[in-house]
Amino acid sequence: MRSSSALVLAAFMALSPMTAKAETAIYVVIENGGTVTDPESAMRTVRATLGELVDLRRRRATRDAVISIVLTASPTEVTWSGTPDQLMEQGAGVLNLIAFRSTCSDLVRAWQQVDLGARVSRPDDMILINIGPFIHAGFPCGEDEALITLPQTISPEVRLGELGNRASMIRLLDVHPDQDEMIVNDLEASGVMERARGGMTDLDILDPAQTRARSGEFLKGREK
Repeated sequence: MRSSSALVLAAFMALSPMTAKAETAIYVVIENGGTVTDPESAMRTVRATLGELVDLRRRRATRDAVISIVLTASPTEVTWSGTPDQLMEQGAGVLNLIAFRSTCSDLVRAWQQVDLGARVSRPDDMILINIGPFIHAGFPCGEDEALITLPQTISPEVRLGELGNRASMIRLLDVHPDQDEMIVNDLEASGVMERARGGMTDLDILDPAQTRARSGEFLKGREK
């Protein structure tokens, strides 16, 4: 008889599009909790990013990519998953799923969800995108919780470095200016910066002003 844990894993693999074997897997973590101070600007970045992901349907190498979106305010599940064609067809509905709320913004659980998906689906190529300040405000996050102080060290539980060592592209957009050095320190320690310098990983860490300047060209580095 199969164990209960084996049955749960089998059901997860059967039901989740995130687990389908794909040549390219694109994981998009969107910070939509209380750490986002300008939701309108954040949504503009989201729209621009999704627009570029839709355009991947025009490229032979990425038209069958599996895109998975995880929100930090509901980080224990994949909010949406599908191909660039499906994103084009369902775009309005996908945007409706992305609501900014004054609540927890659990960066750790969101990226652990990405790690789970990557371990199960084992993609040949992986692209990692994070939209938001890269600030963790985990559950629970009531008024009695200590105030967040910046800069905030990147928790090893985020697993950004571990995932980054398997990614061909990393895009961190709308990063809080106080967090960029913390991110670089984390990526240096994990070896991702060395991969970036060697051309194995296409890495960009953009603050809000840089993100606005690059809008519509976030994935341009993938063009040959």
